[in-house]
Amino acid sequence: MKIPNQLGMSLTEMLISLAISMVVIGGVVSIYGSTVGSSSTTLKASKLNQELTAVLSVMANDIRRAGYDGGPDYTRPQDNPFSQVNSTALEVQGGNCIVYTYDANNSGGNAPDASEVVGFRLSGGVIQMRQQGDPASANDCIDADASDTWLSVTDGAIINITGLSFDLSASQCLNTSQPDGVDDDGDSVADNAEEYDCYTNVPANGSDVVTVETRQVGITIDGTLVNDNTVTASVSQIVRVRNELVRVR
Repeated sequence: MKIPNQLGMSLTEMLISLAISMVVIGGVVSIYGSTVGSSSTTLKASKLNQELTAVLSVMANDIRRAGYDGGPDYTRPQDNPFSQVNSTALEVQGGNCIVYTYDANNSGGNAPDASEVVGFRLSGGVIQMRQQGDPASANDCIDADASDTWLSVTDGAIINITGLSFDLSASQCLNTSQPDGVDDDGDSVADNAEEYDCYTNVPANGSDVVTVETRQVGITIDGTLVNDNTVTASVSQIVRVRNELVRVR
């Protein structure tokens, strides 16, 4: 009985097969590595964005309360002790610090106490919130005295805040003396839109003109992860302060 010859792969065929296998395996490993790297970056970016969004929400909710008085004992809104210009009213200083007061204990009618002097600022890559301050220097962003207490609301070991800005450019101001039938701005048109805008048509001091400002604060936070500065994020929001600023020129 004749046994047929057994045929196998030649050395050349084995080398070719091995080379093709290596190329395929290399491609799979490369795709897997890219996918894992991309997923890791996405997770880091998502974490950073969530952290910044949470801080932004805290800031927005608090800023909305600026000027609030729980039980006013005055008849003129311009007498609100929590909304006095150049004193207790909301102010933006240096672009990255905002200060204001409100009736935190809902006592009503009283001047702000230390716990009602609040604000936010950027300091050394960290966002800080003022827990209390001297009512006499409520519109000051620096540590005026020992009564000023600023608490970090972001963790500098995890997130580096590269930018914090507050912008009041979206605010509006109404000159309540209009319409008065007079060409106040000298453009030959009486009672036009510019004359109603008290930012454009600023009443003279001592004129007893009442103005009402609706303040809208644009907040932008930029940040990066400390352990991977290639991961960055930016969040922003425009916050309308619920309490108008009323003043008499």
